[in-house]
Amino acid sequence: MKSIYEEITEKIIAQLQQGIIPWTKPWVCNSKILSYATGKPYSLLNRMLLGRPGEYATFKQVQEAGGRVKKGAKGEHIYFFKPTIIETEKEKDGVITKESKNILILRKYVTFHLDDVEGLKPKWTTEKPCGTDNKPNEHADKVTNDYINREKIKLTFCEYDRAFFSPAQDLVQLPPMKNFHSCNDFYGVLFHELTHSTGTTERLNRFTEGPQPFGSKDYGKEELVAEMGSAMMLAELGLETKTTHTNNAAYVQNWLESIKGDSQLVISAASKAEKAVRFILGNQDAA
Repeated sequence: MKSIYEEITEKIIAQLQQGIIPWTKPWVCNSKILSYATGKPYSLLNRMLLGRPGEYATFKQVQEAGGRVKKGAKGEHIYFFKPTIIETEKEKDGVITKESKNILILRKYVTFHLDDVEGLKPKWTTEKPCGTDNKPNEHADKVTNDYINREKIKLTFCEYDRAFFSPAQDLVQLPPMKNFHSCNDFYGVLFHELTHSTGTTERLNRFTEGPQPFGSKDYGKEELVAEMGSAMMLAELGLETKTTHTNNAAYVQNWLESIKGDSQLVISAASKAEKAVRFILGNQDAA
């Protein structure tokens, strides 16, 4: 029997094999993937798996709201970590003591897009204009400046054909915005590198093994986190970009090979990306 981790991984692999980068595609032009019941956005992992922007509800939530799931409609799985208390007994010198331990168990639920429901209208989503491609984005610049000023990160722009984060110098370097096809492509690269910057020891401490050589599995894992983080930031800011700067065949193949060999990689990377985005936004204590 497949584990939930294997089930999720197979779905992501299927999308990658079709040439779809699931963490960059669904969340453009302020399109959101939300819970009908709460109005809260689903986690990055669930947004990747659901795909269609809009509101989703469980069968029970639909019924309680006075709606009805359309005949033949197919539900989509979403996944949550559910806190569970495990109790154990230990015996020492004839005395039995009980111990309780809190653990997180991954659970799955079935949910339906409101397009597949009769009698209910969206409560939380509205149509908003896309970001423009011909000038800097004030909100994106504010988020960037607030973060680099708070963390004392150096941000420079040079006429070199490369973008990178240097942990040793705590430096992010990019080509200037005028060198990009659009300002949104520029922000996609910027937030990729800023996501990398959250991994240092004094921040979120992802670089526990030090710098990893290009092409290694650990390097690929961090690139996956940075790509997902960039996609999430663009979603938060309502910026549309057709591709990210590393969406090419070589990277897709690298992710495929890594994911096939590690059934928990996607879940781990999505969790780390969300934590990085919350850190950049200054709300790392958010759920």
